Amino acid sequence: MPSDDVTPSVTPRPRPSHHSGPGYVANPLAPDFELNDQLRDAAARWLNLVPVEHRHDGRKSAKDALETLQEHTRSCPDHPVRALWVAHRHLKDPVPAIRIASLVLASEALWWLGYFEDARRAAQAAADADPTSAQALWRLAVALYRQGRFDEAGERLDKLLNLANQFAPAWALRGQVKVWLEADNPDAGRTDFATAAALTSDSGTWVVPYRMARADFMATADAEIRVHDSETGGGSPGVAVDVSLLPDKSQVERGVDPDRRWHLEVPGSVDRDSDNLFAPLGGEWAAGERPQVSFGTRFVLYQRNIENLCKDKATLRDEIRKSVAELYDAALDLRAPITIKGAPEQHAERADIPGDEDG
Repeated sequence: MPSDDVTPSVTPRPRPSHHSGPGYVANPLAPDFELNDQLRDAAARWLNLVPVEHRHDGRKSAKDALETLQEHTRSCPDHPVRALWVAHRHLKDPVPAIRIASLVLASEALWWLGYFEDARRAAQAAADADPTSAQALWRLAVALYRQGRFDEAGERLDKLLNLANQFAPAWALRGQVKVWLEADNPDAGRTDFATAAALTSDSGTWVVPYRMARADFMATADAEIRVHDSETGGGSPGVAVDVSLLPDKSQVERGVDPDRRWHLEVPGSVDRDSDNLFAPLGGEWAAGERPQVSFGTRFVLYQRNIENLCKDKATLRDEIRKSVAELYDAALDLRAPITIKGAPEQHAERADIPGDEDG
């Protein structure tokens, strides 16, 4: 990950598995402001992320700068480099609202590119320039959450919900933050999750997580491993299965996805996670042999993150079954399609930004 002070020249980066797509509602009364020296230096480094071939906008121009920025917000998940270039072009616009919108779009693009500290910095500058911008606060909260700075993320979400209390994803993300801050408390964030669910017209988008006792969760995982072995004729005598409530916070601070569902450790190989299903492991199996998981392999299931997706016991069992299947697929390097449906992968970070209707 890039440090606070150096953004390297562009290299392909893995996309975050859970993204946040900011848009914005421009505030025509936004106060004037200037980019400070630190931010100007950062913006100059952001330009290094944009290859020369992306430094143009071949599409028909929008009617005004805000429409252009909004258009690129819609396509940002698929074209983050192009969005970053457009955001950078508008950072010197004479209209303060345009510069704030540019910072919000830059934060989105940088997030997609995996530069979470730079994404935080851009969102922080937008929020500093206009503390009433719900869009800037949302981007800032998402960036802080992705960095494992949960207390700070919660503070920004508190401010955001004072401005946009009908924005369901902010309630859901605040629920996730509270789970991180009180992982041992099965009721942590329940009120926020319930509020998000109640605000959602599309039933099932946000759920109140079903919680299971750790012993029951472990027993369910063990049962799924036995079922897998009986169905495949394979074996897992060397597999150690662990259940942790959440990933280690220090790992999240180093760039691990806080919402990952599982982690795989294979002796002498590259560790893999639920947000990185196709990292190379290597290894070959002789024709006709039943694949065996390597001795010393460790499966780790993150209970709270799996539960957070599930509204009831049946869905939770399906999600555990899917996670176990993904672990075996990764451990054996099969790269086979997982047919188990499990729970919908709904995460607050995926949501669009708050608009006028959320106030």
